Amino acid sequence: MTVVYRLKQLMLIVGDLTMFVASFFIAQVLRHQTYPSGDVTVRHVKLFAITYLMWILVNYINGLYDLRFRSNKIAFDRRIFSTALMSLVVGVVFFYIIPSRGITPKTILLFNVVIGYALLYAWRIGAERLLGISKLQTNVVFVGYSEDVSELVTLIEGDMSKGYRVCALVDPEKKLPPHEKVGMQTDIYHAIKTLRPIISNKRVDMVVIAGHLHGDEETMRELYELLFWPVQLIHLPAFYERLTGRIPPSTFSESWFLDHLRHADSPVYERWKSLMDYAAALILGVILLLLLPFVALAIKLTSRGPLFYSQKRVGKGGETFMLYKFRSMYALTQDGSAEIGGYEFTRKDDERITPVGNFLRKMRIDELPQVLNLLRRDITLIGPRPERPDLVNELTEEMPYYPLRHVIKPGLSGWAVLHQNYADSKEASLVKLQYDLYYIKNRSFLLDISIILRTFNVVLRLLGQ
Repeated sequence: MTVVYRLKQLMLIVGDLTMFVASFFIAQVLRHQTYPSGDVTVRHVKLFAITYLMWILVNYINGLYDLRFRSNKIAFDRRIFSTALMSLVVGVVFFYIIPSRGITPKTILLFNVVIGYALLYAWRIGAERLLGISKLQTNVVFVGYSEDVSELVTLIEGDMSKGYRVCALVDPEKKLPPHEKVGMQTDIYHAIKTLRPIISNKRVDMVVIAGHLHGDEETMRELYELLFWPVQLIHLPAFYERLTGRIPPSTFSESWFLDHLRHADSPVYERWKSLMDYAAALILGVILLLLLPFVALAIKLTSRGPLFYSQKRVGKGGETFMLYKFRSMYALTQDGSAEIGGYEFTRKDDERITPVGNFLRKMRIDELPQVLNLLRRDITLIGPRPERPDLVNELTEEMPYYPLRHVIKPGLSGWAVLHQNYADSKEASLVKLQYDLYYIKNRSFLLDISIILRTFNVVLRLLGQ
């Protein structure tokens, strides 16, 4: 993510907190018909401050800080309403289950949620119109043309909320035909000497450099001069990662993987992963036991076949293990499989999925039996989703680097799961590999926390597949 994108998110968070605090004082006046004493206010504000931090977390889980989502006004209005309801539930749980020193502010809590989210909604509209958040953009020039450049130009032009505006493309190798265009608004230049005038005239902030130009001496001399200019220089692969959350396939090579996917000795992070796995297994195990009777009854009453379904998957180092799930498809074979002639990609609106199975998938309930895999250490909470051996073998024949996703343990959830729908083709599997390699390269405590929170968002919004 860019600094500008993070700045936008920070502005929204600060504004949301300000609206919640303002609504607190308004709610106090409405409740007491006068401004309450300082002692009453202090006792309330300490607990409400904790509540507001939880509400910010609820906002994040519900995607209110995903700037790309805000362009859809109807969906955003619905999201605000559902988030307000969820925040009310969180507030009730906090004040009535957790000891709150005798404070039971039922009316104030209700007023606070209603007024707070009404103010938040108004703040969002005002931020767009008055503060010009959508106009905080970084002006970019691409130097060198490739398919990756074409993809990024199209992506930026189609989503201005990413915080970039493409000013020009300098193509010194003249790979593009004279009348060819990249995107709808991008000017194309062929002489490298035009680069510095473009930067001056169009107020360029960033120059993105294609890797294949490193052997071009004239281009490198021109770029060297920019070291003394107030402009950021960034290599195309790094910019591609920042924008897409994927590793560009053009960088795939043994040397690149050796430089970027080497295992760093990080015992603190590995210990964190283990603690997170056991904590998740405990929590999900309790949920599994609570839901098991109802899920078993629903599956058995609506379709024939076993309750659980197990399937061989590829884990760390290429070793195989049995992965467990609730059956969510019609059983077409004796072992409960929905496949007759070998593996089949699961597709959107797949007819093999039962009505109950469709709900289980949306809520990710079908994945709960993988608690056993967590306890057996076959998988971890966050990592690349494990695939079937026959699919892995076939994809490896066409993508020799595909087994690199097995250098770490597979996960119950992962980076690719959040960004991609069904990988129902080999082309989609390549994109999935790009996401998986991004996670392997950048895995960290903060990235894992982000994935966990966004997975909650997927479950709450019934977006599982």
